[in-house]
Amino acid sequence: MKIGLIGFSTRNYIPYIEYYENIFKSNNISYECIFWDRFNSDNTKKKSNEYTIHVVCKPGMNKLRKIFPMYKFKMELERIIEKEQYTHLVVLTTVPGVLIWKKLLAGFKNKYILDIRDYSYEKYSWYRKIVEQLIANSYFTAISSNGFKTFLPQSDKIITCHNIGNKFSEEKEIGDLKNKEKIIIGFVGGVRYFDENCKFIQIFANNPKYQLYYIGKRNLDCDLEGYCKRNNIKNVVFKGEFKNEDKPEIYREIDFINAIYGNKSLEVTTALPNRLYDGILFKKPIIASKGTYLGEVIKKYGFGLTINLETLDINIVENYLNYYEGRKFYENCQKYLEIIKKDQIEFLKNITCFLKC
Repeated sequence: MKIGLIGFSTRNYIPYIEYYENIFKSNNISYECIFWDRFNSDNTKKKSNEYTIHVVCKPGMNKLRKIFPMYKFKMELERIIEKEQYTHLVVLTTVPGVLIWKKLLAGFKNKYILDIRDYSYEKYSWYRKIVEQLIANSYFTAISSNGFKTFLPQSDKIITCHNIGNKFSEEKEIGDLKNKEKIIIGFVGGVRYFDENCKFIQIFANNPKYQLYYIGKRNLDCDLEGYCKRNNIKNVVFKGEFKNEDKPEIYREIDFINAIYGNKSLEVTTALPNRLYDGILFKKPIIASKGTYLGEVIKKYGFGLTINLETLDINIVENYLNYYEGRKFYENCQKYLEIIKKDQIEFLKNITCFLKC
């Protein structure tokens, strides 16, 4: 058995890939990872058991301009699969699955896992039909959010796998937000959602009690730093790309997690992003948009504050801070971690069976 793990970005943006890797290592299964560096153009490189395909296709690019890079990625991906003669595949997100769907159905029926972590092009009927076939012919299909069931076909092959790595143990200390002189609200990850974050920044602009952090590589269409300079906003800090192992140190500085994505599309209304799990692991409350599945989970389990950007003002945040109970928040996080553990045990059982097929 030789497994190919197919990613749609670099390792840093796929923390959950380690979950698969650790299972394969513990079972002495031979595997290789295939990543896509979408920010640099170069020949495909292989280091140890990792391929990196270098084809520029930056987030925020015009959709028509993405067609050729997508095609180049598809051709290089199929070349690697043929060369390495994988017996099984794990396809992370639907886009690479759709790009090589004919190969998957012809050569890997019931020999691949489809792992869906976000909404992509399901608004197109042709795309949905291919995804439906991919799910039906997979060994099983993992989803990171039950919100995805609103746009995916019904199938008994769909199981839940939370978007969480297993590298960090959770924090035990709870910050005292009530008595802090300065509150740091951090957006950690790919910096996007320009309109929503401009509104968010304006609410806290130059307020001495609040400082906003944006940590991560920004999308081409999300120049928040330029926006702050033009509007003379001084209490917003921008930091560049980070490595996943930097997260514990990053979150020690942060009091509140910014998970404001708006609620304009299924991409944001159905997902449970990394930031939910960051909040649970590092014990940091989250600010999220109402009208999203993330907002529903936060409200149901008491993980933070759900807001409407159009009506948000400082007093809403201040009120949350005044009534914040660290011990209760910690207990809420631990209860949800137990739910996650149960789901992950079921997920592990399915992978164990996959390794025997």
